[in-house]
Amino acid sequence: MDALPQKIIKPRKLIGNSMIAIIAPAGPVRQEQIDKAQDVLSEMGYRSCYNKAILSKKGHLAGSDEVRLNDLHEAFENKDINAVICIRGGYGTTRIIDKIDYDLIKRNPKIFIGYSDITALLNSINQQVGLITFHGVVGISAFTEYTKKEFSSILSAEENELIIYPKDNNTIKTIFPGKAKGRLVGGNLSLVNALIGTKYQIDFADKIVFLEDIGEAPYKIDRMLTQLLLCDCLQKASGIILGIFTDCDINNKELTSENSLSLVEVFKERLGHLNIPIISGFSFGHVQNQAIFPIGIEAELDTGFNGIKLLECPVI
Repeated sequence: MDALPQKIIKPRKLIGNSMIAIIAPAGPVRQEQIDKAQDVLSEMGYRSCYNKAILSKKGHLAGSDEVRLNDLHEAFENKDINAVICIRGGYGTTRIIDKIDYDLIKRNPKIFIGYSDITALLNSINQQVGLITFHGVVGISAFTEYTKKEFSSILSAEENELIIYPKDNNTIKTIFPGKAKGRLVGGNLSLVNALIGTKYQIDFADKIVFLEDIGEAPYKIDRMLTQLLLCDCLQKASGIILGIFTDCDINNKELTSENSLSLVEVFKERLGHLNIPIISGFSFGHVQNQAIFPIGIEAELDTGFNGIKLLECPVI
């Protein structure tokens, strides 16, 4: 597992009329989804573009590995493009992370944003390049007013210290109290686990780790957290931010039985003994109102304060 490079690279911020490339490095996409994403970006004051290869399809993938990889490379190499947004997640990014030209990305740093399966790209690019990446929306996201505000606040930031607030303070629960500082890493729990044992395994040491998932029964969340404990990963974190975990709790009868632990019980049993600050219920990932977390930026988690403080600006 490679440590975070010493030199942190911050991408240039978005400004009015910035050009945003839409790519599909994972699951397949339809034209109407691209059109909708372009309409939303236009309403927010940005231009957008895409390569026709984005409509390629190979089973559960948006084209072959080569097609998706080339789309990613071309978006970074094109000097007219200011940022890159992934149209959707699905599956496929772990198939290409070992083929990425990370030197090309380092020569052409720019905003890169997505979530879900895109977790693998966000963290591997941050590890291998030092580029700050952004766990947030994809092109087919709902783009609620909250999300639009977060998008502009984080990606067009000018202040050195920002605060990421959840959409609803009432969803936040303290699993273990305290205050911690560290660089943000994480994303979708299933993808974080998929990287274990590879050179792209995420280094949790002294980091604030954020995790979320969707449609997984509590025992599966238990199993994945247990795997992170067995490989001595979570024990090294300075703090943990857990998402809402949509359709993962015992209220989803299709996934759970009457004997199931609740999600909060799983979190307390699996993580409470770590004696580090842990909260759950933060609005990021597979929810309509999506906060944006810059991966690699120094942050502060204080369970007595509902927001996450960014201790440095994520863009220049």
